Amino acid sequence: MKILNIIRHAKSIQNSSIKNDIYRTITKIGKIDADFLNRYLVQYNFNKHKILCSTSLRTKQTLECFKYSLNNESKIVYYQDLYLANFKEIIKTISLESKTSMLTIVGHNPGVSDLLSYLSGNFSLDDMPTSSMAQLEFSKRNKTGLHESSAKINFYIQSKDNSIINLLT
Repeated sequence: MKILNIIRHAKSIQNSSIKNDIYRTITKIGKIDADFLNRYLVQYNFNKHKILCSTSLRTKQTLECFKYSLNNESKIVYYQDLYLANFKEIIKTISLESKTSMLTIVGHNPGVSDLLSYLSGNFSLDDMPTSSMAQLEFSKRNKTGLHESSAKINFYIQSKDNSIINLLT
């Protein structure tokens, strides 16, 4: 794999009446932020690729907001194993897709934040906020796979209040 896109789901409801966390939905603000990020990402003209998404309702709703910017011809696969997965579980899941040139995952904290820190080797990064995306690039010379400090961050951004925030500054 050359490119890995990591997306944290949009802001979700914090309703204690929902008995099962997997059914939490995104808020109106979360949808607005995700839609704004989608419009921003269109400029990157993503090629058709594979998208792995957690089976939670909030990650599915977030991914729906990115349908066009991530290329609507991309193949989407929903993985139960990505639901609240830690970074080691995410690595195990995405390592099965190593032959693809670009892969996107849509998941949850703390797993996605830990994954970003581990693969980039930058452990001073703040946790990925809602409606954020990081893109990692792996060297063509990297033959050993997904390990600590094996990728560089191309961008790390968040959509909030109708603006894009660069999270690397």
